[in-house]
Amino acid sequence: MRQGRLIIAALVALPLAFAAAVAQATVVAAAETGFTIVTEVDVTVSPAVAYRALTQGPANWWDSEHTFGGDAARLTLDPRAGGCFCEQMDGGGSVSHGTVIYADPGQMLRLSSALGPLQQMAVTGVLSFGFAPRPFGAHVTLTYRVYGGFTTDAVELSKLVDSVLGAQLQRFAAHVGRKE
Repeated sequence: MRQGRLIIAALVALPLAFAAAVAQATVVAAAETGFTIVTEVDVTVSPAVAYRALTQGPANWWDSEHTFGGDAARLTLDPRAGGCFCEQMDGGGSVSHGTVIYADPGQMLRLSSALGPLQQMAVTGVLSFGFAPRPFGAHVTLTYRVYGGFTTDAVELSKLVDSVLGAQLQRFAAHVGRKE
């Protein structure tokens, strides 16, 4: 329970900390039963390289502040249908942050995922990463659709989740090479 409160506290603090870093993040729809977030970034590597960087090392770009155990080095992502975006924790515990439902290397990675505090709500989330070629590298689009029985205001929560995911994608872009 303590970890859940820490994650919620971090979600509340992030909009101020990352306001300038997530200029291309947008809540495209929000209602009391769900929300959709789209965040985009351009990177200087090909879609195939960006996909590999996303899947082969989430610890290289995921913020440790947004893990249950406080250490992104314990994250793994198995990029095949049924694969887990998982975290190992002290004492033998573990968390599934999502299950891969669609994997097309260099094109799309899609997970069924209720991230962070959403796990304890009766919601369903689909987190997609799309990769499109550009002359300079790749355009990466993160889309997160969440719907269900929220235990808090979904519209307000969407803004916090948007900030967190926008910051994660910015970290990913910095890791692989962001197009300025």
